[in-house]
Amino acid sequence: MRWGVFLATALLLSGCGIPPTGIVQAGDPASGLRSGVLLYFIADDGHLVPVSREIAEPVDVRQAIGLLFAGPDDRDRMLGLTTALTRTPTPAINTQDALVTLRLPAGTDPLPPLAAWQLICTTAEARLTDDRNTVTTGVTVVVIEPGGQRTRGSSHGCSVLAAPSAATSQAPG
Repeated sequence: MRWGVFLATALLLSGCGIPPTGIVQAGDPASGLRSGVLLYFIADDGHLVPVSREIAEPVDVRQAIGLLFAGPDDRDRMLGLTTALTRTPTPAINTQDALVTLRLPAGTDPLPPLAAWQLICTTAEARLTDDRNTVTTGVTVVVIEPGGQRTRGSSHGCSVLAAPSAATSQAPG
């Protein structure tokens, strides 16, 4: 009896009336997809928080830093996000594969550790997006202040709601 039910079901399913089709053209590829960039701001508890900005075009390191220096928008401020980069001039940027160096101009005040990490994490995320080859290796960012103080960090050290320790700042070497 089981075989009879099985054969009847198989016959019904094989003759369901839907003809096979080939490739169906559905038009052009999707367009209007937006690229995003992560900017790192400071939460009121003192931790770094990545904030996504949707941008029409892919963003490189220079553009990401420009957006970071523009500071939190109204929505971010309503969430209590701030920046430690309010009086910091835009650094000179040197990008070489998975290494990005940010050199602050002469006369720049020393950076608070969170300001350096805002720069490091935003830069690292932008470089990961800008150069897909860095996804496997990660990105290293070095912030060089006028007095020679260097703060080095990487894309691996930037995580949601956790600021990397300021102890990783390095003296000139």
